[in-house]
This record gives sequence, structure tokens and C-alpha cells, in this order.
Amino acid sequence: MNEYAKQDRGDLSAYEEYFAGMDASMQQKIALTTAHFPVRGRIADMGSGSGSGTFDLARLYRGLEIVGVDINPVTVEYSRSHYRAENLFFETGDIADRVFPEASLDGILDSSVLHHVTSFNGFDVRQIARTIENQVAQLRAGGVLIIRDFVVPDDAGKQVFLDLPTTDGKDSGAIPELSTAALFDVFARDFRSSVNLNGPVEYRKLSSPRDGFVRFAVTLRTAAEFVLRKDYRDHWTPELLEEYTYCSQRDFEELFRKNGLRIVVSMPLWNPWIVSNRFAGKFFLSDAEENPLVFPPTNFLIVGEKIGEKDGCRIGEAKGASAPPAFLRLTAYRHRATGQIYELVTRPNRTIDLLPWFETAGGQLFVLAKKDFPRPLVNAQSQSPQLNRAAYSGYLTEPISAISDFGFRNPDSSVDEAAPVIREILGERAGLGADEVLEIGEPRFYFTSPGGIDERVESFLVRIAPFARPPREIENYTPFTSAGTVRELDALQVLRASHVGGMFDARLEINIYRLLRHLNRSAGAWIGAALAPAAQKLPANFEIAAIGELSPPPFAAFEPVEAAENRFLDVVRSEFVETDAAGRRLASAVFEYVVPRKFSKNTVAAIPFVKTENAIFVGVETRDLPAPQTFTGSSRLRCAPAWRLPRGLAHKFGLEEFLRERFPKDFGAAVRRAWELGGSYFTSAGVTPEVVYPFAVELDAARGAAAGELRFFRLDELLAHAGRIGDAHFLILLNRLGHALGSLSKETADFVR
Repeated sequence: MNEYAKQDRGDLSAYEEYFAGMDASMQQKIALTTAHFPVRGRIADMGSGSGSGTFDLARLYRGLEIVGVDINPVTVEYSRSHYRAENLFFETGDIADRVFPEASLDGILDSSVLHHVTSFNGFDVRQIARTIENQVAQLRAGGVLIIRDFVVPDDAGKQVFLDLPTTDGKDSGAIPELSTAALFDVFARDFRSSVNLNGPVEYRKLSSPRDGFVRFAVTLRTAAEFVLRKDYRDHWTPELLEEYTYCSQRDFEELFRKNGLRIVVSMPLWNPWIVSNRFAGKFFLSDAEENPLVFPPTNFLIVGEKIGEKDGCRIGEAKGASAPPAFLRLTAYRHRATGQIYELVTRPNRTIDLLPWFETAGGQLFVLAKKDFPRPLVNAQSQSPQLNRAAYSGYLTEPISAISDFGFRNPDSSVDEAAPVIREILGERAGLGADEVLEIGEPRFYFTSPGGIDERVESFLVRIAPFARPPREIENYTPFTSAGTVRELDALQVLRASHVGGMFDARLEINIYRLLRHLNRSAGAWIGAALAPAAQKLPANFEIAAIGELSPPPFAAFEPVEAAENRFLDVVRSEFVETDAAGRRLASAVFEYVVPRKFSKNTVAAIPFVKTENAIFVGVETRDLPAPQTFTGSSRLRCAPAWRLPRGLAHKFGLEEFLRERFPKDFGAAVRRAWELGGSYFTSAGVTPEVVYPFAVELDAARGAAAGELRFFRLDELLAHAGRIGDAHFLILLNRLGHALGSLSKETADFVR
């Protein structure tokens, strides 16, 4: 009998159950990291500890050789004896040193371990620079380094007020019995870090305006160190030895670029469970003027790819160009009934998205996608920051796509018309031979941003022969040093990464959910913020729409007009410069993009819903928009509510309050609760830097939900007929809501037809 058999969990469906049974922290670790690793190769899990997490990685991703590394030989021996798999190994070594030969690894994961390197080396932050340099040396070209750890918050030295409760425990006694306020006194006395090496934490104790609280005047960094560890009372003494906030986001980014790493994404994280259960209402942060402050990040993620000396490391916006736009064109339409002018931006030809896919004998589902494709617009409008504080290099993972003069004129066209074009695109951009393209599915159509972009994507699922080859360089038709590569991606990994903000292309996600419906496959466990709506009773006037109403009767609301000036949209023409790791200029190009005149580049999209004992009902907005009319002759579109955000809204934590204000004003409906519904996404990174923040909004059925303009459909029926939905925001939100509420899980996979 194979010695690993007792730990083998069978085919992929069994592993999905295994994944679903993990604790939320491990699920998030896997989701944030593994989608960026190759599907084959050798990965080092640095600081593997007991080995349980490393074993999880090895069991879930058997195409990878996983090596756990720990400095303690006793721990390594324990790991070897307790966790065994054919692709799992353990080594003794200091993760700050060169444990493996140079250029021998395809990926390195540092998950919650680098703060140990500084904490147990005299809080010497220079050890991080040495560690990253050594780890990068062990990576092959194209290898990926992922760090998930704590981060120094922005404005760390700023003086803040931290209000802590006095009534949740005792004033003195054992650590587990203390109030949070009393625990801070112990923390301040005993905690040491790079900021206070030789003495206690400095603070002032003040009276708090909140009953049952006391106020501490401290730096934001001190406040973060305390609130991040205040609940680890059973392990208080060892946790107090560690400095969590040892590097800032900017520090990490500079170290990555200095060592020749292209940053795929760099972003602080706010674990939704920790925010809901350990932060909200448990303490209050404010500045010296009593203005509330956002919670410090609970974690930080940075993903870097090793590049060559001549490769591009970042694409940034340099300056505006003086010439008028030549590629994008603004058009105007007047609503015949109201006289309101709507503006659209148009680019030549049509957008085709292709999702080649194949399935292994064990049931693992792979898709082909473009990796490291240059999309400079994601870094446009830097004066309008990302609300989640994410930073990007300007290279994305996205579907294989093309701008073509081919296009279906109506949804009834035969796929045979598109087959020659699709085979040509896949041959040129993915290196697929005609014999490798096995089946081309029927097209689906959706508008990427129907309120402002005259773009309808025509997407195709393409079944291909199993693809097992090194990543293929895309023929470089861009002005930059490379157009990236085509590689396999585990379909479910991509969804998981999207749920936690690790991947951010809307169209790739839409197509993967569609593929799962096509195959009648489960979407696996949802690992974004947990939604906990209450069962409500519907009032007598609550109307439920029949699914036949999902496609509204045709109606042409608009007529084209010549606008004297653009009022809502601006087409900007800017130079974007590609630089290497040392900041040297490699290439440049002028790009045009569209942004709102009076608003930021940020959008919030929301899917309103009501849950009862027996069903979930989704509120759908009906709008007349010119983009659908230019393609189909009908302006009427069922869509998800979405709002361009004001420039003054500075952080994603302000979005729930924004939605609480907008739903009563725009739809006459009261909001019970709102949840962030997975990570943000880009709608059409070739045309606009717009980034969308998705939310699920639970409405109060008894307070206006039935009387407003929203039409309510059953969630399960919407999922079963998702192919009829033309709004990209609606598709993403619907899929994520169904996933989060269990309608796309294994137990209810019949909804995914």
C-alpha cells in the first residue's frame, strides 16, 4: 500500500471539500497566493512551522513540488513524520539565507513569517533587505515571490486617539481576565520594537467621551501594534516578542523593484472577519481633531515577478499630450422624452474575448489567459487613489482578446461565422494549432461599462486539447518591451483570488463563471466576506417578477446629437513610460482614455437583495442607456445599481455609508446591511482606469423595497438565465452573490446550468 494513501483525498471534488473545510485564514492564504504561482514547478513555503499549511498546499496543487523550510530541525522532523505526500518535502534552513541553489525555484511564499526575521534579530529591519535579496537569487526568471504579512500603516508616526473599553474585563489580574484598556497598560510597559528598543511605549491616558472607555494618545503605529494582537491573550508572552509593523507598503515596493521584481499587485488587506469581530465597536480611532480614522490593515500582500535587466518593471503616466484625441471618439445622445444628454466614448472595431479551457482526468479545470499584458491605464489618474490602497505595475492577467472588425450583428448569428477569426486569434496569440481547438461555444454578449463606453464584448468558450507546455511569449504588438505570455490557470484559483482582491480583471472572472455553468460544475467554497442576511417576511405589495421579464421589450429612447461641449466625460491623451527595475526609461507610448469630468475614477456597484425563509430575491434596475441602443437598437437594459464616486471619498470604508444614503434617495429602499462582495475589478482596462468596488446590499423588505423602481427576481432563476444578462457589473455581482449565499456550491450545483 502506498505510504501516502491514508492522507490522499481522492479526485478534485474531494479536494474541494478539503479546501472548504479549512479555516478562513488558510483559505485566504491559498486564494491570495497560489493563483499567481505557475501550475507546475518547485515552490518554497518559507517558515513552514508545523508543516500543516504546507501539506495543504501540496495536497491541493499536486502539479507543484512544495518544499517547506523552517529554521528549527525539530519542527522539520515533526513535519516530515506527520505530513507526507508525493510532492511534499521539508528542509531545515534559515529563510533569510540561500537555502536553495541559485535560480532553482519557480515561486517563494513568505506568509506571516518575515516579521520573525526582524523581531528575533534585534528588530533590525535591514534583515528584510538581505532576506529579499537572497530569496530573489533563488528564483528562476519569471519566478514569483509572494509576501503576506503585516504592514506599517500610512502616516504611522501620526498622533491619534485610541479609545479602549474598560468594562470588558478587570483592572488587574491575569492577562485573559483584563479589560482591553488594562491590557494596553501591560502592552505599553512590556512591548519592545524597532521604535522603542530600550524602554516602554510612550502614551498619555485621557478621559474618553464614550461611556465605559478610556482614551490613549499614541502614534498610529503603536495603536496598530496593539489592536492587531489584543485578542491573542492565550499566547500573549510570545506574541509580545514580535514586532508586527516592520515595513511600510512603500518600503516593500522599493525593495521589490531594487531586486528586479515586477510588482503584480501591492495592497493592504482588511480581513473581513477580523474587522467585524475584533475591530468594529471594540475600539475607536480618531485623529487629534476627533475625526474618525479607518482601521489599520490586518495584513498586506505583495506579489513580485522576477524579470530580466532589459524587461519592464512598471508603466506609469508621465504627462498629458498636446495633440487632440485620435483613437477614442466622444459621441452624444439625447433622451427623446427627457432631453437629457448622454455621452459615450467609442473606439474602432469590436472586442472579442476567448476563454480556452480543458479538464484533466482528475477533474481539474484549467483556462488559458494572458499574463503580464501591459495595461498602462490602470496606473492613470494617480491623483485619484485606489480606495483599497492597491498599487499595480501596469501588467495584468486577462482573457485572450482581440479588437477585430468582425462582429455579430445579433445574438442569433451562427458560431460558424466566428470560427475562422477565433482560430486565427488563438493561433497568433496562444500558439494553438487548428487540431488543438476542439469546440467553440456559442457567443455571449455583455457591455463592460454601458453608462459611458460604447463597447459590447463578444465572448466565446473554447474547448481545447490539454495544454502542457511552458508559457508562450505573445507576439509583441504593443509599444512596450513585451506583451506577456499565455499560461494555464486553475479556474477555481482565479475565482478565489478575485474574491479576496488578488486578481482584478472583470472579463476573465465573468467567463470562468460562465464556464462553470456550461459544465454544471460547482464554484467551490466562497472565501470573501461572509454574508449573514436575516430571513424576512415579504409585505403584501412585494412583487416578484417572472424570469421572462429579464429581457425587457425593445425600446429606443435616444437620438444622436451634436454636442457643443462634453459635460460628463473627458477623453485624456497621456504619455505612459515603461521603466526597468532601476527606474531607467525603456519605452513610451501615448494612450487615450476616458474619465468622468466631475467624479473620481472609482465606482461602486451594488446588488440589492432580500432573503426569505424559502428564497432570495434580487433587485434589478432598469435603465435606458445609449450603448445598448447602438448595438441592438434597444436602449433598455436590466442592470445593477452603480454610482461614480465623488473625489472626496477617500477610502473603501466610506462606501457602506454612501450606499445607505443612495438607496433611499434613488430607489426609496432602506438598507439593513451592506457587505463588500469580493475584490475590486477593472471594467475595461484598454479604455478607462475605472475601478469598481462591488457590494451586496440587504434591503429592508418592509421599508420601501417593494415600492421603488427595482424589479425583484429570484436569485436561482437569474443564475440559471445569466446568459441573458447584458450588464457586466450585474454579471459579476450576481455570480458572486450566488456564490457567497451558497447557490453555486456543490450542494446546489443544479442552479449552475
